[in-house]
Amino acid sequence: MATTTSTASPANHNALLAALLCTTVAAASFLPAGSSAAAGTSYLITQTCRRTSNPPLCVSLLQSNNRSLHPTTVHELAVVAVTAARRSALRARLRASIMRGDVAAGTPADRVVRRCNALYADCVRAGAKAVGAVSTATVGDDAGRAADAVRALRLFPETCGTLLRVRRVAPWLEEVSWQVAEELGVAAEVVRLLRR
Repeated sequence: MATTTSTASPANHNALLAALLCTTVAAASFLPAGSSAAAGTSYLITQTCRRTSNPPLCVSLLQSNNRSLHPTTVHELAVVAVTAARRSALRARLRASIMRGDVAAGTPADRVVRRCNALYADCVRAGAKAVGAVSTATVGDDAGRAADAVRALRLFPETCGTLLRVRRVAPWLEEVSWQVAEELGVAAEVVRLLRR
């Protein structure tokens, strides 16, 4: 077995190591944001979401907003969670509005879709107040009241989801409604962590 010896100087080794390091950093910058090698999920997000009933949904909700890239407090994450869940409710309202054009006026399906649209309009308005309450909440009772306000928002998409299920209208909008309700529930759990 032949052995080889390196005749390269220490300066050449340092240059080679520097080039290798630059290549590695450049390659890492092309990894997807969700990749474990990327900076994707912060320690604070991971630790916070582990304390909720649905950690994967919590992480997904928090990562949907650029404000959570470098969080320093759970309070920041609570604001992001409520804002992101409210944005989901707004998207559901837009879908319900679009769907109104796809059903015949005056039919039971039309009435259900109109009701869902109104429910989501109320949810979005109440959600704006909840974001404000969470933004100004301090640790303790304030945070508890803010969490209760966010949890109460679930009633809007849950009611819509139930109406759609009973009337057998738009199963895809029903699924969206249950997803929004779940997101609002997880957001409320993140807000409730401020009480501790």
